[in-house]
Amino acid sequence: MSAHTSLTEIKSWVNADSKRGEFIRFAMVGGLCTCIQYGVYVVFVNAVKVPAVVSTMISYGISFIVNFFLSSIFTFKSKANTRKGLGFVLSHVINMGMQTGLVAIFKGLVGNTLALLPAMAICVPLNYLMVRYAFKGKFFNKSNS
Repeated sequence: MSAHTSLTEIKSWVNADSKRGEFIRFAMVGGLCTCIQYGVYVVFVNAVKVPAVVSTMISYGISFIVNFFLSSIFTFKSKANTRKGLGFVLSHVINMGMQTGLVAIFKGLVGNTLALLPAMAICVPLNYLMVRYAFKGKFFNKSNS
């Protein structure tokens, strides 16, 4: 298989209107937003000299907003609205709670350093399903009247 064929195949997977295509786009947006969050954090901590905790909150907020709009436009090809925004927020609050609880469990099994990995292995697919519901579910697609 040539490099051109592989690139064409990958592009077709990303653009597909399938759940696999959505999940690939979800992973791409998540990766990009993680980089944005870290980049903004580093800039605020080092260049702007903002304390780390405040920088974390600022960088998370910026990343979260970018994530919402990219999830709407690119991942799920859906028009953003208030209900979807609330569903997105709720899914991330639930995800954070699940990750925190699972890290508390897994740290005793695999240690502090690795505890986040199995937690993420469980939470990322569940977060995909929750975010997908926020963008595709009938409740979140009703008009904001």
